[in-house]
Amino acid sequence: MRMRARVWSISIGTLLFVFLTAATAVPAARADSRNDSRHDSRDPRHDPRDSDEGRHKLTKLRQEVDALKVQLAAANAALQQQITMLAASLNTLEARLTATSPSGRSSTSVFDGNAKNVGEVIGVDDDNIPWVLTTAHDANAQSYTFALKVFPGQLTGGNILFAGANCTGTAYLEPLAVFRGVYFGPSAISIAGVDYVHGGVVYASAAGAAVTQVDLASRALESGSCFTGPFGLPGSYVVPAAPVTFSTTFTPPYMVR
Repeated sequence: MRMRARVWSISIGTLLFVFLTAATAVPAARADSRNDSRHDSRDPRHDPRDSDEGRHKLTKLRQEVDALKVQLAAANAALQQQITMLAASLNTLEARLTATSPSGRSSTSVFDGNAKNVGEVIGVDDDNIPWVLTTAHDANAQSYTFALKVFPGQLTGGNILFAGANCTGTAYLEPLAVFRGVYFGPSAISIAGVDYVHGGVVYASAAGAAVTQVDLASRALESGSCFTGPFGLPGSYVVPAAPVTFSTTFTPPYMVR
């Protein structure tokens, strides 16, 4: 009997101990919870100022991006300007290349006393006299491209012959190769001559003009005088000629350079 009473009393004591311990632990846990909550509110990671700082950084980053865009646009404009300048330089070089002969040197031209370009030198004859290629037009605006011999004091070409005396009447040009027994007119380019009897009038025959036979009475000489009288055989081989004018007036002396 005494043994049972002791077991029961121990059990009651144990229960009272457990109850008191639990009662004491609950307020302590609540206090710890409140302390943790206050601690969390003071945690820098949860500071409301963090959101303001993030927005500030984002605004600054956007400003830097905008500045970079402005710099990129300026660099692009400068690059386009350089491309334009390079294209202009390339066009200039291509123009110079076009004016360069196949031999690799610049073409040689004839200039008058006022530094006007008469045309390009296309060759020299057996007497080392240069020939210049030039262009003129007649009263109907038809263009003629032909070659003339270049002397310091004048330009000359083929012989100009006339049907009438004293270098009057219809004018004709003698084919350039007639003295070699070849009777043909101009082919790829016109042929021309300068009539110094009448102040340096230029006569030209159209390219491809047919040779004809006519009776002639006079011929203009390069000295400015006119030879009148029968010459050659009746029915000379000539081509019709028309007076032509240059787009500008050329004045001697002439120079090749």
